[in-house]
Amino acid sequence: MSTDAPPQPLLEAQNLSVFLQGQRVLTDLNFSFLPHQIVAIIGIEGAGKSTLLKALEGLQRPVTGRIIFAGETVETLPAWEMVRRGAVYVPEGMRVFPGMSVLENLEVGAYLVRRQLKANLDKVCHIFPELRDRLHSPAGILSGGQQRMVTLGRGLMSAPRLLMLDEPFMGLSPKLVQRFCDSFRDLRQSGITLLISGQIMQRVLNVAEKAYILEKGGITFAGTGPHLLQDPHLQEIILPV
Repeated sequence: MSTDAPPQPLLEAQNLSVFLQGQRVLTDLNFSFLPHQIVAIIGIEGAGKSTLLKALEGLQRPVTGRIIFAGETVETLPAWEMVRRGAVYVPEGMRVFPGMSVLENLEVGAYLVRRQLKANLDKVCHIFPELRDRLHSPAGILSGGQQRMVTLGRGLMSAPRLLMLDEPFMGLSPKLVQRFCDSFRDLRQSGITLLISGQIMQRVLNVAEKAYILEKGGITFAGTGPHLLQDPHLQEIILPV
C-alpha cells in the first residue's frame, strides 16, 4: 500500500471575502490549486476578477477569511512580501516604459532577485525568443504583441512560483493569443503555476487543469477547463473566440 502523502495546494482560499469602500465585492470564496497547474478564472467585466487577484497579491484590503500560499497564511502580508515569496501579479493593461530599453524594462522585474538576473533573463528569452535581438531597443517601438511579451517577461524576472495574469489577451489577435497559450504551457513545464483571469479565454480553457466562473462576487462553477467549455452556462454569459 502506498504511503505517499497527497500533494499540497500551492494556493488555497478559505471563505475569502473582499470589501471595497465598505461594500462586499467578493463573498466567501473557496478554491485551491496545485503547483504546476494552469488555472483559469472566467467572468464578465465587473465580476470581481481583478479584485480577487489583487487580494491574493496583497494589493487589496480589507479581506476576511484565509489565503494560504505554499502552506503559510498570507492574507495580512504586503505585496512586496508576496513577490519575495514567489507570487507575482501582472495587472490588466500593464504597459512598458517606452523610453527604456527592453532589457531595462525586464530588469525592473528583478529588483528583489538580482542574483538570479541572468538565469531569469535567459528563461524570458527562451520563452519569447523575439525579444533576444531587441534587448537594447527602446520598448516603445515594439509591436503591441511584443510589448505584451515584455510585460509578461517582467513578471517572470521576479522568479515566480505563481504568476497571476489579469486579462493578458486584451487587444491581441487570435494568432497572438495562441502564441501566448503556447508560452503558458512552456512556463508550466518549467515549474511555474499560472492563474489567468479573463472574459474570453477559450484557448486557455483547453489546457487548464482547473477553471472557475466568477459571477456577482461568487464562484458559480468549478471544474476542469475542458469541462467548463462544455457547460451551457458559459455560452450564455461569455462569447467564445
